Amino acid sequence: MNLGPYRVPLVPPSPKPRLLGFLVLAGWPWLVAVSLLELFLLVEPTAVALVTGELVGRLAQGADRQDASWSGIGTMLALLGALLVTGNVLRSMSWPLAERVAGRIDAAVREELTSRVLALPTLDRVEDVAVQDELTTMRSPLLTWTDEGIGAAAVGRFRAGLTMAGLVTAMLVLSQVVWWWGPATAAVALLLGRYRASMWREFLRVVSGTMPAAMRGRVWAAMMSDHRDAKEVRIFGLTDWLQKHADENTADAARRVVDSRVALLRREMSVFLGWAATASVVYVAVATSGEVSVGQIAATIGAVSAMFVISMSSQGEDMDEVAMPAVDAVTRIRALAPDLEPPPRSDGAGEIALRDVVFGYGEVRVLNGVTLTLTPGEVIAVVGVNGAGKTTLAKLLTGQYRPRTGIVVTEPAAYAVYQDFNRYELSAYENIRIAAPEATREQVEAAAAAVDATKLIEKLAKGWETVLSPKYTDGGDLSGGQWQKIALARAALAAACGARLLVLDEPTANLDIEAELEAFDRIRQVRGQATVVLISHRFSTVRKADRIVVLSGGRITEDGTHDELLAAGGEYARMFRLQAQQFKESA
Repeated sequence: MNLGPYRVPLVPPSPKPRLLGFLVLAGWPWLVAVSLLELFLLVEPTAVALVTGELVGRLAQGADRQDASWSGIGTMLALLGALLVTGNVLRSMSWPLAERVAGRIDAAVREELTSRVLALPTLDRVEDVAVQDELTTMRSPLLTWTDEGIGAAAVGRFRAGLTMAGLVTAMLVLSQVVWWWGPATAAVALLLGRYRASMWREFLRVVSGTMPAAMRGRVWAAMMSDHRDAKEVRIFGLTDWLQKHADENTADAARRVVDSRVALLRREMSVFLGWAATASVVYVAVATSGEVSVGQIAATIGAVSAMFVISMSSQGEDMDEVAMPAVDAVTRIRALAPDLEPPPRSDGAGEIALRDVVFGYGEVRVLNGVTLTLTPGEVIAVVGVNGAGKTTLAKLLTGQYRPRTGIVVTEPAAYAVYQDFNRYELSAYENIRIAAPEATREQVEAAAAAVDATKLIEKLAKGWETVLSPKYTDGGDLSGGQWQKIALARAALAAACGARLLVLDEPTANLDIEAELEAFDRIRQVRGQATVVLISHRFSTVRKADRIVVLSGGRITEDGTHDELLAAGGEYARMFRLQAQQFKESA
Protein backbone atom coordinates (compact mmCIF):
# COMPACT_ATOMS: atom_id res chain seq x y z
CA MET A 1 0.00 0.00 0.00
CA ASN A 2 1.43 3.35 -1.01
CA LEU A 3 0.64 6.03 1.53
CA GLY A 4 2.94 8.76 0.29
CA PRO A 5 4.74 10.32 3.25
CA TYR A 6 3.40 7.75 5.68
CA ARG A 7 5.52 4.82 6.78
CA VAL A 8 3.78 1.51 7.38
CA PRO A 9 5.76 -1.54 8.56
CA LEU A 10 5.58 -4.24 5.91
CA VAL A 11 5.96 -7.12 8.37
CA PRO A 12 4.25 -6.41 11.71
CA PRO A 13 5.64 -7.99 14.85
CA SER A 14 4.20 -11.24 16.19
CA PRO A 15 0.60 -10.75 17.41
CA LYS A 16 1.05 -12.09 20.96
CA PRO A 17 3.88 -9.75 22.06
CA ARG A 18 2.06 -6.78 20.49
CA LEU A 19 -1.12 -7.67 22.35
CA LEU A 20 0.67 -8.15 25.67
CA GLY A 21 2.43 -4.83 25.11
CA PHE A 22 -0.86 -3.04 25.78
CA LEU A 23 -0.92 -4.32 29.37
CA VAL A 24 1.43 -1.58 30.56
CA LEU A 25 -1.28 0.96 29.67
CA ALA A 26 -3.32 -0.30 32.65
CA GLY A 27 -0.61 0.74 35.10
CA TRP A 28 1.71 -1.51 37.07
CA PRO A 29 -0.31 -1.59 40.34
CA TRP A 30 -3.35 -2.91 38.49
CA LEU A 31 -1.26 -5.41 36.55
CA VAL A 32 0.37 -6.72 39.74
CA ALA A 33 -3.04 -7.04 41.40
CA VAL A 34 -4.39 -9.10 38.50
CA SER A 35 -1.26 -11.26 38.47
CA LEU A 36 -1.40 -12.10 42.17
CA LEU A 37 -5.14 -12.75 42.15
CA GLU A 38 -5.05 -14.98 39.07
CA LEU A 39 -2.04 -16.93 40.30
CA PHE A 40 -3.78 -17.65 43.57
CA LEU A 41 -6.98 -18.77 41.81
CA LEU A 42 -5.00 -21.02 39.48
CA VAL A 43 -3.05 -22.69 42.29
CA GLU A 44 -5.99 -22.78 44.73
CA PRO A 45 -7.78 -25.85 43.25
CA THR A 46 -4.59 -27.91 43.49
CA ALA A 47 -3.89 -26.61 46.99
CA VAL A 48 -7.41 -27.58 48.01
CA ALA A 49 -6.78 -31.04 46.53
CA LEU A 50 -3.55 -31.43 48.51
CA VAL A 51 -5.08 -30.27 51.79
CA THR A 52 -8.15 -32.44 51.20
CA GLY A 53 -5.92 -35.45 50.53
CA GLU A 54 -3.91 -34.82 53.68
CA LEU A 55 -7.09 -34.35 55.68
CA VAL A 56 -8.64 -37.57 54.38
CA GLY A 57 -5.40 -39.44 55.06
CA ARG A 58 -5.27 -38.25 58.67
CA LEU A 59 -8.92 -39.03 59.19
CA ALA A 60 -8.31 -42.56 57.89
CA GLN A 61 -5.28 -43.00 60.14
CA GLY A 62 -7.16 -41.69 63.16
CA ALA A 63 -10.06 -44.04 62.53
CA ASP A 64 -7.75 -47.04 62.20
CA ARG A 65 -6.04 -46.20 65.48
CA GLN A 66 -9.26 -45.15 67.16
CA ASP A 67 -7.32 -42.08 68.25
CA ALA A 68 -9.72 -39.43 69.44
CA SER A 69 -7.13 -36.64 69.23
CA TRP A 70 -6.41 -37.07 65.54
CA SER A 71 -3.50 -34.69 65.70
CA GLY A 72 -3.44 -31.91 63.12
CA ILE A 73 -6.96 -32.44 61.79
CA GLY A 74 -8.14 -29.13 63.20
CA THR A 75 -5.27 -27.35 61.47
CA MET A 76 -6.09 -29.07 58.17
CA LEU A 77 -9.76 -28.15 58.49
CA ALA A 78 -8.90 -24.53 59.20
CA LEU A 79 -6.50 -24.40 56.25
CA LEU A 80 -9.05 -26.00 53.93
CA GLY A 81 -11.73 -23.57 55.07
CA ALA A 82 -9.39 -20.60 54.59
CA LEU A 83 -8.52 -21.75 51.06
CA LEU A 84 -12.14 -22.25 50.09
CA VAL A 85 -13.36 -18.95 51.57
CA THR A 86 -10.45 -16.96 50.15
CA GLY A 87 -10.86 -18.61 46.78
CA ASN A 88 -14.57 -17.79 46.63
CA VAL A 89 -13.98 -14.18 47.68
CA LEU A 90 -11.17 -13.63 45.19
CA ARG A 91 -13.10 -15.47 42.46
CA SER A 92 -15.92 -12.95 42.87
CA MET A 93 -13.34 -10.16 42.46
CA SER A 94 -11.60 -11.70 39.46
CA TRP A 95 -14.04 -10.66 36.72
CA PRO A 96 -14.60 -7.06 37.95
CA LEU A 97 -10.85 -6.57 38.34
CA ALA A 98 -10.14 -7.95 34.87
CA GLU A 99 -12.85 -5.69 33.40
CA ARG A 100 -11.37 -2.71 35.22
CA VAL A 101 -7.91 -3.43 33.84
CA ALA A 102 -9.31 -3.99 30.34
CA GLY A 103 -11.27 -0.74 30.61
CA ARG A 104 -8.15 1.20 31.59
CA ILE A 105 -6.30 -0.25 28.59
CA ASP A 106 -9.13 0.60 26.19
CA ALA A 107 -9.41 4.11 27.63
CA ALA A 108 -5.67 4.63 27.22
CA VAL A 109 -5.84 3.39 23.61
CA ARG A 110 -8.74 5.74 22.83
CA GLU A 111 -6.91 8.65 24.41
CA GLU A 112 -3.76 7.85 22.46
CA LEU A 113 -5.60 7.54 19.14
CA THR A 114 -7.50 10.76 19.78
CA SER A 115 -4.26 12.57 20.55
CA ARG A 116 -2.54 11.15 17.48
CA VAL A 117 -5.39 12.10 15.15
CA LEU A 118 -5.66 15.58 16.66
CA ALA A 119 -1.89 15.95 16.31
CA LEU A 120 -2.05 15.43 12.56
CA PRO A 121 -1.15 18.90 11.29
CA THR A 122 -3.74 19.23 8.54
CA LEU A 123 -7.21 18.01 7.67
CA ASP A 124 -6.06 16.13 4.58
CA ARG A 125 -4.03 13.85 6.89
CA VAL A 126 -7.20 13.06 8.85
CA GLU A 127 -9.16 12.51 5.62
CA ASP A 128 -6.49 10.17 4.26
CA VAL A 129 -8.02 6.83 3.26
CA ALA A 130 -5.40 4.86 5.22
CA VAL A 131 -6.11 6.73 8.47
CA GLN A 132 -9.87 6.45 8.04
CA ASP A 133 -9.59 2.72 7.30
CA GLU A 134 -7.72 2.15 10.53
CA LEU A 135 -10.17 4.26 12.56
CA THR A 136 -13.07 2.34 11.00
CA THR A 137 -11.44 -0.90 12.10
CA MET A 138 -11.23 0.48 15.64
CA ARG A 139 -14.99 1.13 15.48
CA SER A 140 -15.69 -2.39 14.19
CA PRO A 141 -19.18 -3.68 15.05
CA LEU A 142 -17.56 -7.00 15.94
CA LEU A 143 -15.91 -5.37 18.96
CA THR A 144 -19.29 -3.96 19.95
CA TRP A 145 -21.08 -7.25 19.33
CA THR A 146 -18.74 -9.20 21.56
CA ASP A 147 -18.39 -6.34 24.05
CA GLU A 148 -14.66 -6.96 23.90
CA GLY A 149 -11.72 -4.93 22.76
CA ILE A 150 -7.96 -4.71 22.89
CA GLY A 151 -8.04 -4.48 26.69
CA ALA A 152 -10.10 -7.65 27.16
CA ALA A 153 -7.97 -9.54 24.66
CA ALA A 154 -4.73 -8.41 26.31
CA VAL A 155 -5.98 -9.42 29.76
CA GLY A 156 -7.23 -12.73 28.37
CA ARG A 157 -3.88 -13.45 26.76
CA PHE A 158 -2.09 -12.56 30.00
CA ARG A 159 -4.37 -14.79 32.08
CA ALA A 160 -3.84 -17.61 29.57
CA GLY A 161 -0.09 -17.36 30.11
CA LEU A 162 -0.59 -17.65 33.85
CA THR A 163 -2.58 -20.90 33.49
CA MET A 164 0.70 -22.74 33.11
CA ALA A 165 1.34 -22.14 36.81
CA GLY A 166 -1.89 -23.93 37.72
CA LEU A 167 -1.19 -26.79 35.32
CA VAL A 168 2.33 -27.27 36.71
CA THR A 169 1.16 -27.48 40.33
CA ALA A 170 -1.56 -29.99 39.42
CA MET A 171 0.95 -31.97 37.39
CA LEU A 172 3.33 -32.19 40.36
CA VAL A 173 0.56 -33.58 42.58
CA LEU A 174 -0.21 -36.35 40.07
CA SER A 175 3.48 -37.10 39.60
CA GLN A 176 3.81 -37.85 43.31
CA VAL A 177 1.52 -40.84 42.78
CA VAL A 178 2.99 -42.13 39.51
CA TRP A 179 5.68 -39.96 37.97
CA TRP A 180 4.38 -40.04 34.40
CA TRP A 181 0.72 -39.38 35.23
CA GLY A 182 1.37 -35.67 35.73
CA PRO A 183 3.12 -34.94 32.40
CA ALA A 184 0.74 -37.20 30.44
CA THR A 185 -2.43 -35.67 31.91
CA ALA A 186 -1.04 -32.12 31.53
CA ALA A 187 -0.24 -32.81 27.87
CA VAL A 188 -3.82 -34.00 27.27
CA ALA A 189 -5.14 -30.91 29.09
CA LEU A 190 -3.03 -28.59 26.93
CA LEU A 191 -4.06 -30.31 23.72
CA LEU A 192 -7.76 -30.21 24.59
CA GLY A 193 -7.44 -26.58 25.71
CA ARG A 194 -5.76 -25.51 22.49
CA TYR A 195 -8.28 -27.45 20.43
CA ARG A 196 -11.08 -25.65 22.28
CA ALA A 197 -9.41 -22.27 21.67
CA SER A 198 -9.12 -23.05 17.95
CA MET A 199 -12.84 -23.88 17.90
CA TRP A 200 -13.68 -20.50 19.35
CA ARG A 201 -11.34 -18.73 16.92
CA GLU A 202 -13.15 -20.43 14.05
CA PHE A 203 -16.51 -19.41 15.49
CA LEU A 204 -15.41 -15.80 15.82
CA ARG A 205 -14.08 -15.86 12.26
CA VAL A 206 -17.56 -16.83 11.12
CA VAL A 207 -19.09 -14.07 13.24
CA SER A 208 -16.61 -11.60 11.78
CA GLY A 209 -17.58 -12.71 8.29
CA THR A 210 -21.26 -11.95 9.01
CA MET A 211 -20.56 -8.37 10.02
CA PRO A 212 -21.09 -6.88 6.51
CA ALA A 213 -24.51 -8.55 6.21
CA ALA A 214 -25.41 -7.59 9.78
CA MET A 215 -24.35 -3.99 9.14
CA ARG A 216 -26.41 -3.84 5.95
CA GLY A 217 -29.42 -5.19 7.82
CA ARG A 218 -28.89 -2.64 10.55
CA VAL A 219 -28.68 0.22 8.04
CA TRP A 220 -31.82 -0.88 6.17
CA ALA A 221 -33.72 -1.17 9.45
CA ALA A 222 -32.45 2.20 10.70
CA MET A 223 -33.69 3.93 7.55
CA MET A 224 -37.25 2.93 8.44
CA SER A 225 -37.14 4.66 11.82
CA ASP A 226 -34.57 7.45 11.44
CA HIS A 227 -36.23 10.86 11.39
CA ARG A 228 -33.94 12.10 8.62
CA ASP A 229 -35.11 9.37 6.22
CA ALA A 230 -38.72 9.15 7.37
CA LYS A 231 -40.06 11.64 4.82
CA GLU A 232 -38.65 9.91 1.74
CA VAL A 233 -39.49 6.45 3.09
CA ARG A 234 -43.14 7.34 3.43
CA ILE A 235 -43.46 9.47 0.30
CA PHE A 236 -42.02 6.74 -1.92
CA GLY A 237 -43.58 3.83 -0.03
CA LEU A 238 -40.24 2.20 0.76
CA THR A 239 -41.19 0.51 4.04
CA ASP A 240 -41.84 -2.98 2.63
CA TRP A 241 -38.78 -2.79 0.36
CA LEU A 242 -36.53 -1.72 3.22
CA GLN A 243 -37.99 -4.35 5.56
CA LYS A 244 -37.33 -7.05 2.98
CA HIS A 245 -33.67 -6.05 2.61
CA ALA A 246 -33.24 -5.73 6.37
CA ASP A 247 -34.76 -9.15 6.99
CA GLU A 248 -32.73 -10.84 4.24
CA ASN A 249 -29.41 -9.51 5.50
CA THR A 250 -30.17 -10.04 9.18
CA ALA A 251 -31.47 -13.57 8.53
CA ASP A 252 -28.37 -14.43 6.53
CA ALA A 253 -26.08 -13.26 9.33
CA ALA A 254 -28.16 -14.99 12.00
CA ARG A 255 -28.28 -18.27 10.06
CA ARG A 256 -24.51 -18.43 9.70
CA VAL A 257 -23.96 -17.57 13.36
CA VAL A 258 -26.51 -20.16 14.55
CA ASP A 259 -25.03 -22.88 12.33
CA SER A 260 -21.57 -22.08 13.61
CA ARG A 261 -22.82 -22.04 17.21
CA VAL A 262 -24.39 -25.50 16.80
CA ALA A 263 -21.13 -26.83 15.35
CA LEU A 264 -19.27 -25.23 18.27
CA LEU A 265 -21.52 -26.95 20.81
CA ARG A 266 -20.91 -30.32 19.16
CA ARG A 267 -17.17 -29.80 19.36
CA GLU A 268 -17.43 -28.63 22.96
CA MET A 269 -19.13 -31.96 23.71
CA SER A 270 -16.26 -33.81 22.04
CA VAL A 271 -13.77 -31.91 24.20
CA PHE A 272 -15.75 -32.78 27.33
CA LEU A 273 -15.90 -36.45 26.35
CA GLY A 274 -12.18 -36.47 25.64
CA TRP A 275 -11.43 -35.05 29.04
CA ALA A 276 -13.92 -37.40 30.72
CA ALA A 277 -12.14 -40.37 29.12
CA THR A 278 -8.76 -39.09 30.32
CA ALA A 279 -10.01 -38.52 33.86
CA SER A 280 -11.64 -41.97 33.89
CA VAL A 281 -8.36 -43.63 32.97
CA VAL A 282 -6.57 -41.84 35.82
CA TYR A 283 -9.34 -42.62 38.33
CA VAL A 284 -9.46 -46.31 37.35
CA ALA A 285 -5.66 -46.54 37.59
CA VAL A 286 -5.72 -45.00 41.05
CA ALA A 287 -8.60 -47.18 42.23
CA THR A 288 -6.96 -50.40 41.06
CA SER A 289 -3.56 -49.55 42.49
CA GLY A 290 -2.92 -51.17 45.84
CA GLU A 291 -0.06 -48.81 46.70
CA VAL A 292 -2.03 -45.57 46.82
CA SER A 293 -3.28 -44.27 50.15
CA VAL A 294 -6.71 -42.78 50.72
CA GLY A 295 -5.16 -39.34 51.02
CA GLN A 296 -3.36 -39.73 47.69
CA ILE A 297 -6.61 -40.83 46.03
CA ALA A 298 -8.37 -37.71 47.28
CA ALA A 299 -5.47 -35.49 46.16
CA THR A 300 -5.43 -37.14 42.73
CA ILE A 301 -9.14 -36.61 42.21
CA GLY A 302 -8.78 -32.98 43.24
CA ALA A 303 -5.74 -32.42 41.01
CA VAL A 304 -7.44 -33.94 37.96
CA SER A 305 -10.51 -31.78 38.56
CA ALA A 306 -8.35 -28.68 38.95
CA MET A 307 -6.52 -29.48 35.73
CA PHE A 308 -9.85 -29.82 33.92
CA VAL A 309 -11.08 -26.43 35.20
CA ILE A 310 -7.81 -24.74 34.24
CA SER A 311 -7.54 -26.28 30.79
CA MET A 312 -11.18 -25.59 29.95
CA SER A 313 -10.93 -21.94 30.96
CA SER A 314 -10.34 -19.44 28.14
CA GLN A 315 -6.97 -19.92 26.56
CA GLY A 316 -6.92 -16.22 25.75
CA GLU A 317 -6.64 -16.95 22.06
CA ASP A 318 -10.33 -16.90 21.13
CA MET A 319 -10.60 -13.11 21.54
CA ASP A 320 -7.38 -12.61 19.59
CA GLU A 321 -9.43 -13.19 16.46
CA VAL A 322 -11.62 -10.22 17.39
CA ALA A 323 -8.96 -7.91 18.75
CA MET A 324 -6.03 -8.45 16.38
CA PRO A 325 -7.45 -6.30 13.55
CA ALA A 326 -7.76 -3.48 16.07
CA VAL A 327 -4.22 -4.16 17.34
CA ASP A 328 -2.96 -4.02 13.76
CA ALA A 329 -4.88 -0.78 13.23
CA VAL A 330 -3.32 0.82 16.31
CA THR A 331 0.12 -0.32 15.19
CA ARG A 332 -0.36 1.24 11.76
CA ILE A 333 -1.85 4.47 13.15
CA ARG A 334 1.22 4.80 15.36
CA ALA A 335 3.30 4.50 12.19
CA LEU A 336 1.27 7.19 10.41
CA ALA A 337 2.80 10.04 12.42
CA PRO A 338 3.32 13.15 10.29
CA ASP A 339 6.91 13.64 9.22
CA LEU A 340 6.55 17.22 7.98
CA GLU A 341 6.65 20.50 9.88
CA PRO A 342 3.37 22.43 10.28
CA PRO A 343 2.83 25.08 7.60
CA PRO A 344 4.23 28.57 8.24
CA ARG A 345 1.87 30.70 10.28
CA SER A 346 1.22 34.41 10.30
CA ASP A 347 2.57 36.36 13.23
CA GLY A 348 -0.86 37.88 13.71
CA ALA A 349 0.11 41.27 12.35
CA GLY A 350 1.10 40.48 8.79
CA GLU A 351 -0.51 39.06 5.71
CA ILE A 352 -2.06 35.66 5.02
CA ALA A 353 -0.82 34.32 1.73
CA LEU A 354 -0.70 31.50 -0.81
CA ARG A 355 2.26 31.50 -3.19
CA ASP A 356 2.37 29.25 -6.25
CA VAL A 357 0.19 26.69 -4.50
CA VAL A 358 -0.60 23.38 -6.20
CA PHE A 359 -3.15 21.02 -4.64
CA GLY A 360 -5.19 18.03 -5.76
CA TYR A 361 -7.17 15.00 -4.66
CA GLY A 362 -5.45 11.86 -5.84
CA GLU A 363 -4.57 12.36 -9.48
CA VAL A 364 -7.05 15.23 -9.93
CA ARG A 365 -5.37 18.61 -9.68
CA VAL A 366 -7.72 21.28 -8.31
CA LEU A 367 -5.42 24.27 -7.79
CA ASN A 368 -2.54 24.88 -10.13
CA GLY A 369 -0.20 27.69 -9.16
CA VAL A 370 -2.51 29.88 -7.05
CA THR A 371 -1.02 33.06 -5.58
CA LEU A 372 -3.18 35.16 -3.24
CA THR A 373 -2.42 37.64 -0.50
CA LEU A 374 -4.92 38.79 2.14
CA THR A 375 -4.32 42.02 3.99
CA PRO A 376 -5.46 42.29 7.63
CA GLY A 377 -9.03 43.48 8.07
CA GLU A 378 -10.20 43.22 4.46
CA VAL A 379 -13.29 41.40 3.23
CA ILE A 380 -12.49 39.32 0.18
CA ALA A 381 -14.98 37.28 -1.85
CA VAL A 382 -14.10 34.18 -3.86
CA VAL A 383 -16.34 33.25 -6.79
CA GLY A 384 -16.26 30.53 -9.39
CA VAL A 385 -18.26 27.68 -10.84
CA ASN A 386 -18.96 24.52 -8.86
CA GLY A 387 -15.82 22.42 -8.52
CA ALA A 388 -13.48 25.36 -9.15
CA GLY A 389 -11.73 24.73 -5.82
CA LYS A 390 -13.22 27.47 -3.65
CA THR A 391 -13.68 25.30 -0.55
CA THR A 392 -10.24 23.77 -1.09
CA LEU A 393 -8.79 27.29 -1.19
CA ALA A 394 -10.56 28.10 2.09
CA LYS A 395 -9.12 25.01 3.79
CA LEU A 396 -5.64 25.93 2.60
CA LEU A 397 -6.02 29.46 3.99
CA THR A 398 -7.01 28.09 7.40
CA GLY A 399 -4.13 25.58 7.41
CA GLN A 400 -6.40 22.53 7.24
CA TYR A 401 -4.82 21.35 3.99
CA ARG A 402 -1.16 21.30 3.02
CA PRO A 403 -0.24 22.05 -0.61
CA ARG A 404 1.63 19.62 -2.79
CA THR A 405 3.94 22.43 -3.77
CA GLY A 406 4.06 26.11 -2.96
CA ILE A 407 3.88 28.08 0.28
CA VAL A 408 0.90 28.80 2.52
CA VAL A 409 1.18 31.34 5.35
CA THR A 410 -1.83 30.81 7.61
CA GLU A 411 -3.44 32.54 10.56
CA PRO A 412 -3.50 30.54 13.83
CA ALA A 413 -6.56 32.42 15.15
CA ALA A 414 -8.93 31.40 12.34
CA TYR A 415 -12.53 30.18 12.28
CA ALA A 416 -14.48 28.76 9.36
CA VAL A 417 -18.16 28.15 8.65
CA TYR A 418 -18.51 25.67 5.80
CA GLN A 419 -21.67 24.86 3.89
CA ASP A 420 -21.72 21.42 5.57
CA PHE A 421 -21.24 22.83 9.08
CA ASN A 422 -21.91 20.53 12.04
CA ARG A 423 -25.34 20.39 13.64
CA TYR A 424 -24.57 19.26 17.17
CA GLU A 425 -27.16 17.53 19.33
CA LEU A 426 -26.47 20.05 22.06
CA SER A 427 -28.40 22.94 23.53
CA ALA A 428 -28.75 26.13 21.50
CA TYR A 429 -26.36 27.80 23.92
CA GLU A 430 -23.69 25.10 23.57
CA ASN A 431 -24.17 24.98 19.79
CA ILE A 432 -22.95 28.57 19.60
CA ARG A 433 -20.43 28.51 22.45
CA ILE A 434 -18.62 25.57 20.84
CA ALA A 435 -16.91 28.10 18.56
CA ALA A 436 -15.18 29.64 21.60
CA PRO A 437 -15.50 27.51 24.75
CA GLU A 438 -13.91 30.25 26.83
CA ALA A 439 -16.70 32.71 25.95
CA THR A 440 -18.98 34.14 28.62
CA ARG A 441 -22.78 33.91 28.60
CA GLU A 442 -22.97 37.56 27.63
CA GLN A 443 -20.67 37.03 24.64
CA VAL A 444 -22.69 34.04 23.40
CA GLU A 445 -25.96 35.94 23.63
CA ALA A 446 -24.39 38.97 21.94
CA ALA A 447 -23.18 36.77 19.06
CA ALA A 448 -26.69 35.39 18.56
CA ALA A 449 -28.12 38.89 18.61
CA ALA A 450 -25.53 40.04 16.08
CA VAL A 451 -26.92 37.66 13.42
CA ASP A 452 -30.57 37.99 14.48
CA ALA A 453 -30.74 34.51 16.00
CA THR A 454 -32.03 35.50 19.45
CA LYS A 455 -35.72 35.44 18.55
CA LEU A 456 -35.68 31.95 17.07
CA ILE A 457 -33.79 30.63 20.12
CA GLU A 458 -36.15 32.21 22.62
CA LYS A 459 -39.13 30.65 20.82
CA LEU A 460 -37.79 27.15 21.42
CA ALA A 461 -39.43 24.97 24.09
CA LYS A 462 -36.68 25.55 26.65
CA GLY A 463 -35.10 28.61 25.11
CA TRP A 464 -31.32 28.58 25.22
CA GLU A 465 -31.29 25.16 26.93
CA THR A 466 -33.29 23.43 24.18
CA VAL A 467 -31.41 20.55 22.56
CA LEU A 468 -31.34 21.18 18.82
CA SER A 469 -32.62 17.77 17.74
CA PRO A 470 -36.15 16.36 17.47
CA LYS A 471 -34.92 13.08 18.94
CA TYR A 472 -35.09 14.52 22.47
CA THR A 473 -38.05 15.51 24.63
CA ASP A 474 -38.78 19.21 23.98
CA GLY A 475 -35.98 19.17 21.42
CA GLY A 476 -35.89 21.76 18.67
CA ASP A 477 -36.10 20.96 14.94
CA LEU A 478 -34.60 23.92 13.08
CA SER A 479 -34.95 24.68 9.40
CA GLY A 480 -31.90 24.94 7.15
CA GLY A 481 -31.98 28.73 7.30
CA GLN A 482 -32.31 28.74 11.09
CA TRP A 483 -29.36 26.38 11.42
CA GLN A 484 -27.31 28.74 9.25
CA LYS A 485 -28.06 31.56 11.68
CA ILE A 486 -26.69 29.37 14.48
CA ALA A 487 -23.57 28.74 12.36
CA LEU A 488 -23.16 32.46 11.67
CA ALA A 489 -23.53 33.16 15.39
CA ARG A 490 -20.53 30.85 15.92
CA ALA A 491 -18.52 32.96 13.50
CA ALA A 492 -19.59 36.17 15.27
CA LEU A 493 -18.59 34.65 18.62
CA ALA A 494 -15.22 33.53 17.26
CA ALA A 495 -14.55 37.07 16.02
CA ALA A 496 -15.56 38.55 19.37
CA CYS A 497 -13.14 36.16 21.12
CA GLY A 498 -10.14 37.08 18.97
CA ALA A 499 -10.32 35.23 15.66
CA ARG A 500 -8.36 37.19 13.06
CA LEU A 501 -9.55 35.22 10.03
CA LEU A 502 -13.16 34.26 9.31
CA VAL A 503 -13.91 31.97 6.38
CA LEU A 504 -17.56 31.84 5.37
CA ASP A 505 -18.16 29.14 2.76
CA GLU A 506 -21.73 29.44 1.43
CA PRO A 507 -22.88 30.38 4.94
CA THR A 508 -26.27 31.71 3.84
CA ALA A 509 -27.29 29.35 1.04
CA ASN A 510 -30.56 28.51 2.83
CA LEU A 511 -31.49 32.13 3.57
CA ASP A 512 -33.52 34.34 1.29
CA ILE A 513 -31.74 37.24 -0.42
CA GLU A 514 -32.80 39.89 2.08
CA ALA A 515 -31.83 37.73 5.05
CA GLU A 516 -28.49 36.94 3.42
CA LEU A 517 -27.67 40.60 2.82
CA GLU A 518 -28.65 41.45 6.38
CA ALA A 519 -26.57 38.58 7.78
CA PHE A 520 -23.52 39.63 5.77
CA ASP A 521 -23.87 43.23 6.94
CA ARG A 522 -24.10 42.07 10.55
CA ILE A 523 -20.99 39.92 10.19
CA ARG A 524 -19.09 42.90 8.79
CA GLN A 525 -20.16 44.97 11.77
CA VAL A 526 -19.15 42.49 14.47
CA ARG A 527 -15.98 41.07 12.89
CA GLY A 528 -13.73 43.63 14.51
CA GLN A 529 -10.28 43.53 12.89
CA ALA A 530 -10.71 40.05 11.45
CA THR A 531 -10.08 39.35 7.79
CA VAL A 532 -13.15 37.79 6.15
CA VAL A 533 -13.09 35.35 3.22
CA LEU A 534 -16.58 34.98 1.73
CA ILE A 535 -17.47 32.21 -0.71
CA SER A 536 -20.90 32.62 -2.29
CA HIS A 537 -22.76 32.23 -5.55
CA ARG A 538 -24.99 35.23 -4.85
CA PHE A 539 -23.45 38.29 -6.43
CA SER A 540 -25.77 40.61 -4.52
CA THR A 541 -23.72 39.73 -1.46
CA VAL A 542 -20.37 39.25 -3.20
CA ARG A 543 -20.42 42.78 -4.66
CA LYS A 544 -20.19 44.26 -1.13
CA ALA A 545 -16.75 42.75 -0.54
CA ASP A 546 -13.65 44.98 -0.51
CA ARG A 547 -12.09 42.72 -3.11
CA ILE A 548 -13.28 39.88 -5.33
CA VAL A 549 -11.21 37.10 -6.88
CA VAL A 550 -12.37 34.71 -9.59
CA LEU A 551 -11.15 31.12 -9.41
CA SER A 552 -11.17 29.28 -12.73
CA GLY A 553 -9.15 26.42 -14.16
CA GLY A 554 -7.20 26.02 -10.93
CA ARG A 555 -5.95 29.61 -11.02
CA ILE A 556 -7.02 33.08 -9.93
CA THR A 557 -7.96 34.69 -13.22
CA GLU A 558 -9.43 37.99 -11.98
CA ASP A 559 -8.80 40.16 -8.91
CA GLY A 560 -10.38 43.52 -8.10
CA THR A 561 -13.41 45.37 -6.78
CA HIS A 562 -16.91 44.80 -8.10
CA ASP A 563 -16.78 47.90 -10.29
CA GLU A 564 -13.29 47.10 -11.60
CA LEU A 565 -14.26 43.55 -12.58
CA LEU A 566 -17.47 44.71 -14.28
CA ALA A 567 -15.49 47.26 -16.26
CA ALA A 568 -12.97 44.58 -17.26
CA GLY A 569 -15.76 42.59 -18.92
CA GLY A 570 -14.32 39.21 -17.98
CA GLU A 571 -15.74 36.05 -16.39
CA TYR A 572 -17.01 37.88 -13.30
CA ALA A 573 -18.91 40.41 -15.41
CA ARG A 574 -20.45 37.62 -17.48
CA MET A 575 -21.59 35.64 -14.37
CA PHE A 576 -22.90 38.79 -12.68
CA ARG A 577 -24.96 39.90 -15.68
CA LEU A 578 -26.29 36.37 -16.18
CA GLN A 579 -27.52 36.21 -12.58
CA ALA A 580 -28.90 39.76 -12.72
CA GLN A 581 -30.81 38.91 -15.90
CA GLN A 582 -32.39 35.90 -14.20
CA PHE A 583 -33.62 38.12 -11.37
CA LYS A 584 -35.07 40.59 -13.87
CA GLU A 585 -36.89 37.84 -15.72
CA SER A 586 -38.25 36.45 -12.45
CA ALA A 587 -39.46 39.91 -11.49
